[in-house]
Amino acid sequence: MPAQPLPPKELTCSCGHTFTSTQSSNWCIQCGKQVFYHPEDARKSRFTRLYIQVILVLVIGVMAYFFIEMILTPLLHLRQGG
Repeated sequence: MPAQPLPPKELTCSCGHTFTSTQSSNWCIQCGKQVFYHPEDARKSRFTRLYIQVILVLVIGVMAYFFIEMILTPLLHLRQGG
């Protein structure tokens, strides 16, 4: 069941562009930032982005650790004549 449209509301982006919206979020056509109908949705989006960025950094860090420990270190020991 699709979400019911919200009542029309005039939103103002941080760049100053003003437009009317009936959706929970839209993209500003002038600066490309996401503008939310409800301010608490902007806060939730910020925390979600932060959470995803932290998870990505952790995953990349773990992959780098395993690459160094399982591939690079043994190769360097073989090259040194170990």
